[in-house]
Amino acid sequence: MEVGSGSTLLSTLGDNKLFLPSACGGGGTCVQCKCIVKDGGGAILPTEKPHFTRKEIAEGWRLGCQVKVKQDMKIEIPEEIFGIKKWDATVVSNYNVASFIKEFVVEIPEDMDYKAGGYIQIEVPKCTVNFKDMDITAHPEEHPDQKDKFQKEWDNFGLWPLTMKNDEVVERAYSMASYPAEGRRIMLNVRIATPPWDREKNAWMDVNPGVASSYIFNLKEGDKCVISGPYGEFFINESESEMLYVGGGAGMAPMRSHLYHLFRTLKTGRKVTYWYGGRSKRELFYIDHFKALERDFPNFKFYMALSEPLEEDNWKEKKSIDDEGDGFVGFIHQCVIDNYLNHHEEPEEIELYFCGPPLMNQAVQKMGEDFGIPDENIRFDDFGG
Repeated sequence: MEVGSGSTLLSTLGDNKLFLPSACGGGGTCVQCKCIVKDGGGAILPTEKPHFTRKEIAEGWRLGCQVKVKQDMKIEIPEEIFGIKKWDATVVSNYNVASFIKEFVVEIPEDMDYKAGGYIQIEVPKCTVNFKDMDITAHPEEHPDQKDKFQKEWDNFGLWPLTMKNDEVVERAYSMASYPAEGRRIMLNVRIATPPWDREKNAWMDVNPGVASSYIFNLKEGDKCVISGPYGEFFINESESEMLYVGGGAGMAPMRSHLYHLFRTLKTGRKVTYWYGGRSKRELFYIDHFKALERDFPNFKFYMALSEPLEEDNWKEKKSIDDEGDGFVGFIHQCVIDNYLNHHEEPEEIELYFCGPPLMNQAVQKMGEDFGIPDENIRFDDFGG
């Protein structure tokens, strides 16, 4: 392949329709764009070294976003990269399913051969987004007759004056909430990324809001956007072992993808439990969908927990998994430990899948290790939270 020099290996391959995954926009932090450089890449950079073992460095592993194309090169890239494509997608719908989370649905012009739990990348063009232009209408099916349900919270948090400015084309990764049987319609669950809060000023810090989430929140039905895929490693292990899913926030996306594929497509006979947590009831969504799965499949159980239930939630606390009530109170990982794993005869035989905010992910990872679940049976997705 003949190319010009001067750009990174990541962007050079992308210009030639070979799309290495890259979740951090070329910052060298996500370690998704790794490949083997056999010749012509120069010495490994200090920004790359922490991400590889000595053995991997000796084998030539590099980060595509850090390697500059300066001379003839020999490289090896994973075979699945050749199946990744880029499309002009059309926005089908973009409703709020929770206070700060969108259900963003696009349609692509041809089928994407993806697995449940995979992710796409969305291209964010140079743009300016004013939050006052965003439409946060509540999802008409999830929140019937409550069109303005989330307006008050956005008012209270003073989000409307915020502005996002993006000066260069970047890509960001999002897990798919859709599952393969849903065809050309690709669904994401996207949380708006606000600037940090300045407690002294009692206002948002003068920092750019999340570039990709702001862009997505501002897209309307009929708009076009560019996505590429499929990417991913967070896939279902084909076995007969029990499966334990733990999710929080926008980490719902790959959970829905897995669970709908397991039950609606595969009609699995495996024992599966799904534990989902949020601060208050306003942060929970798709609850009726999973209760419907529970009714249809006796081998599936769905549990919820709120860490900070509000008075208006009227949350009826369960004291055990067999208790009547809405759900548990506490952090989701602790609820799983206290009400499930502590009473399980063989927790080390479970396959653990999880996705949520970083602190939740860390706690659930430790939980799995503490209960003796082997590393190969602990699977998590870093992009959902």
